[in-house]
Amino acid sequence: MTTRSQREFLKVQLLDTERLKEAAGTHPLMSAAFGYREQELREKIDALPLGHKEARTVLFFSGEPVKGSLGIDASFAGRVLEPFQSMVMTDYADRWHGVVGSRGRRSGEADSRMLLTSLPRGSFGLELSRAPDDEIFGDEQLADTLAHVTRLVEAAARSDEDFAAELDETAPRVIQKLRDFLEVVAKGKAGLRLESGDFRCTMNPLEAHNAFTRVAGTITKEEPVELTGVFQGVLLDSWRFGFSTEESHSVGGKIDENLTEEQVVALGREFFNERCRASLLKTTVLFKNGRVRTTYVLKNLSSLAENPPSASSFGASPRKIIQRPDQESAGA
Repeated sequence: MTTRSQREFLKVQLLDTERLKEAAGTHPLMSAAFGYREQELREKIDALPLGHKEARTVLFFSGEPVKGSLGIDASFAGRVLEPFQSMVMTDYADRWHGVVGSRGRRSGEADSRMLLTSLPRGSFGLELSRAPDDEIFGDEQLADTLAHVTRLVEAAARSDEDFAAELDETAPRVIQKLRDFLEVVAKGKAGLRLESGDFRCTMNPLEAHNAFTRVAGTITKEEPVELTGVFQGVLLDSWRFGFSTEESHSVGGKIDENLTEEQVVALGREFFNERCRASLLKTTVLFKNGRVRTTYVLKNLSSLAENPPSASSFGASPRKIIQRPDQESAGA
């Protein structure tokens, strides 16, 4: 049971207890017993703060694949879990391990792996919990990812503008996985209630179909570009950079996950506040409502005196750092 479901369950119990207490009137035993029970329930509700996040999520389904609370079509359940897990892994990798490429293995996959731990009733639910490991902050990080995924699915079902706004901090590859997940739900003519911690989104089969159409109409384009300007520095904690072009446009974004911290520090030392050439991966997302979002990933920096790298070299490793710098942060 998620935090939100626990709170709702306790509130129902509290309401019933208040009614029984009122019916007991001044009875010397029953009135006191219901009073103690009322206080206990209020304390339990207060112990569940709003906005709580958990490294656990429950997907409740309704509609054609579900037979009441008896069971769910096994083929549908198998198809729907894979893209959901993949969406969680992709968002986790982007949020806690730098950027996520359009293909290939994602960083931190083992940390975001989830287990099917329960089959809650009430429609029919599939509960997924984080697989145990030795990562100290793994639960907290996955809980943050699951909260974001829940908000993202909810925004996709609500409106074009809400969906576009929620994608401001979402990697393009997550959009692809969201599309795959909603496609299974929509084509299965299923309804969905997704819960994680204190976050919940609900959609009937028609709303699920509209959400899939909305996400499927989102177009993502990636292309390597080069910009000339002044490098403004890096933030190692958030793995982000700043760059000012010669047209006085400020460009920021994430740093390529293939660069090591030593390499990024070295680039910051050499090019901070200097005119240089930035090799970037530009991602343009065109939403169904016409809104456009552009993001950048820093691949490399080079001196203006150097020959610009060819487009084919953008995916290659950055230039070799001969001398390992110390861990002093630079430029930001």
